[in-house]
Formats: sequence, structure tokens, C-alpha cells
Amino acid sequence: MGRRRVRRTLKMTALTGVCLVMMSCGGTETLVFSEPPFAEQTTLIGTPLREPAWSEATKARLLLDLEIAQAAFDLAPDREDSYLWLGRRYGYLGQYLTAIEIFSQGLEKFPDSYKLLRFRGRHLVRTRQFERALADYRQAILLMADHPDSFEPDGIPNALGLTIGTYHTNIHYYLGQASFAVGDYETMLVEMDQALTSPVLFARDDYLVSNGYWRYMALRKLGQHEAAEAMINAIPQQLDLIENTHYHKGVLLLQGYITEEDARRDSHALVKFALSMKYHFDGQAAKAAELQKEIIQDSPFGFWPAEVELVRSQN
Repeated sequence: MGRRRVRRTLKMTALTGVCLVMMSCGGTETLVFSEPPFAEQTTLIGTPLREPAWSEATKARLLLDLEIAQAAFDLAPDREDSYLWLGRRYGYLGQYLTAIEIFSQGLEKFPDSYKLLRFRGRHLVRTRQFERALADYRQAILLMADHPDSFEPDGIPNALGLTIGTYHTNIHYYLGQASFAVGDYETMLVEMDQALTSPVLFARDDYLVSNGYWRYMALRKLGQHEAAEAMINAIPQQLDLIENTHYHKGVLLLQGYITEEDARRDSHALVKFALSMKYHFDGQAAKAAELQKEIIQDSPFGFWPAEVELVRSQN
């Protein structure tokens, strides 16, 4: 992505390996983030990351969003939201290390910000720093306990323009999901349960499929096969979904309503990963590994659940 100049007076740290250089331009301090090129960053199996093949319109929109976030930061560098949005906008461009650095600098100024911890945790997962991410999510839950729940604004709105996530739901959900990376399946179940305690009612179907998808994986990993099948089969086929159509298709596959051929033709990693785990649980290790390699190679940023499973199978 190249270098981006960011006008602010953040203190430099070496938390993420991002190279930071302070420059002076006419009396204004400029912080230049130099993130390693995608090709120098790798998945857990060593394959290089790459820049997505965005359309010109998409890339222009992402860059404009970043420019707006930077302008807001310049106007209000002492606001928590300024760090939140600047970091998130870098994240949408795949500049995860830069995003982590911005969230970390924000946390120096706002150490009790469960919101900054939530987003730093998400981006730590994206850079395969799982233990650090889990620590951030756990700390966010502790800090969040003293605050009423609130909607988490979307960076890229869905087709209906409706925000379906709250901080409570998302932090518990992503802690549960990230626990898959370290094989803590009990925590997955606990946190997925917590995520369902305060869902937005109009989006409950979206929560059912994403939550059910990961609960199924956890229960099967724990050997609770009958409980897994009962839980996944209790999810209705017909749902009113706003966002999670790919999770729903993965659930339908696990329920037996979608064929393997249909799942293989689907381009989305979530659907194919569900199929790979079906192979895994059915004792077809070679087919599972083959499909997981395909998933990782097809995604510009890799797909960490498939990477984790592939590494486990090789060990």
C-alpha cells in the first residue's frame, strides 16, 4: 500500500513492528507509518499475504474514508473516537499493523477504553497474535461492565444501513471466536452464550447463524457430537437475515440441506471452511487439509481458522 503521512503527535512505540519515523514539515510534526508490504507478511503456513483486487471505486472509497478519518483526527486528536476511526480505516485497507499501533496509542491516552481494546483485539487476531488479542478482549469485558451497552457503528454499512451489533455482543462473540485459535473450546461456548444475552431483536437471526456456526465447531471439538447436531438442527432454515448469509449457508451445509458440490462452488471462505470441518469430523483428514489450503490461498489476507486447523493437523 505504500507510505501514508499521518499528521499527529503520537508517541512512537515498538509494539507491533511498524516502523515509525517523526518528520518535521514547516513546524508540523508528521508521523510516517511504514508497514511491511503485503508480500513480506505471511499466514500461519507461510504463504504471503497480498493486496486484494479491489475495484477502482472500492479502493477510492476506502481511501476517501481514511482521508476523512485523518481530517477528524487532526481536528480532534484528544477524542477517543478519533483513534477508533483512524485505526479502523487503516484496517479496512489491510494495514493491520498500523491500525494496531493507532489503537495502542489511543489506549495510552484512554487506558479504560473497552472500545479501543475491542478493535485492537480484532486486529491482533488478523495478524495472528492470538494470545494478545484474547487478553485485550478479556480486559474489554471487565471495563465494559460499568457501562450500559451501546450500538457499535459500522465502518462499512450493510445493504439496509442498519447497525446490528452492540459492543457487549461483539466483544463476547469475538472473544469466543478467537478462543478457537488456541483450542479453548469451553471458553468458546461460554462467550457465545454471553453474546446472545443482549442481541438486537431485529437482528436475532443474524446472531443465531454466526453463533451457531462456531458453537457447532466447539461442541464437535469437545466430543459433544449429539449436542452439536441438536443445536445446529434447531436453527430454522428460513431466516430474515441482514448480513450473515454466508454463515447461514455454512449452517445449512452442516444441517445437510446444501450439498458438498454447492459448498465447493461457493467462493466464500466461511462456507468452504464449514465443509472442510465436516470432512475433518467425518475422518477425512486429507480432504479437509486440501480444502483448507485452497481457502487460505484464495483469500488475499489468508483465513486464520483454516490456518489454525491446518497447522494442528500437521502437528
